[in-house]
Amino acid sequence: MKLSIITATYNRPEQLNAIALPSLLDQTDYNFEWVVVNDGGNPEIREIVSHLKTNFSLKYVEIKHSSTGFGLCHARNAGLEAATGELISYLDDDNNLTPKFIATTSEFFRQYPTVKYCMTAQQRRRDVTKDGKIIRQGKTFLSPSHAECSLAELISQKEIFDSNGFTHYWKNAPKWNSNYRVFADYEYLLQCINVWGRQGFQINSIPLVNYIQSSEGIIGSSSYQEWAEELSRLIENTNLSLIPNEVEKLHQLVSVYQEKCDSQLPAFI
Repeated sequence: MKLSIITATYNRPEQLNAIALPSLLDQTDYNFEWVVVNDGGNPEIREIVSHLKTNFSLKYVEIKHSSTGFGLCHARNAGLEAATGELISYLDDDNNLTPKFIATTSEFFRQYPTVKYCMTAQQRRRDVTKDGKIIRQGKTFLSPSHAECSLAELISQKEIFDSNGFTHYWKNAPKWNSNYRVFADYEYLLQCINVWGRQGFQINSIPLVNYIQSSEGIIGSSSYQEWAEELSRLIENTNLSLIPNEVEKLHQLVSVYQEKCDSQLPAFI
């Protein structure tokens, strides 16, 4: 089965060319399609893609940067519309995949035909940066922290859910909700639960993504107040399939974030 990898990129040609792209060129299995969404029509990104010669399929989409909502979500939706693969996965321009991501992920879905959406383990790092330069490099850690991580742990946010390497079927796939920034990935997971049910999810415990979180990124530069406000709005969305116990735990998280509104995010202290 063919896999489409969507990379939405906004004015970051250096990261795209130096980080995401090489990891795709190094794949051991080229049975995939790379969908590059140039959010805002950056000419350097256009130039990089136009000169590419690859052993895999390539689709280039250029969109006007939206003045409303979270641009990344708009761009990923454009990628979903352009993708032709049976499976969809995501890779940000500043992260990379291990060489066997395509081969392992494709085999995972063949091995487990009832799985409709899957999160792969990541090697993660949190760096403090200034003007794009590393001031303090964090220690690498595995996420989820254990191989038996359950969907319930992701819903309760005991474990981190991230969309890099997240793979789902294209058919019936939900659209990304541009009303969220900090919890855009998390909200998308909840949408996938609505579409495919809880039994359709599984963790692939093999680390296939290298993820570096920066203090200047969306999460790193956000505040506890933003976390509290977004999560509160998300809880109020009655279209999401959360059970009462899960809603209660999320309300408790909102309270924790509200109490820490004047604090710096813990990952970057």
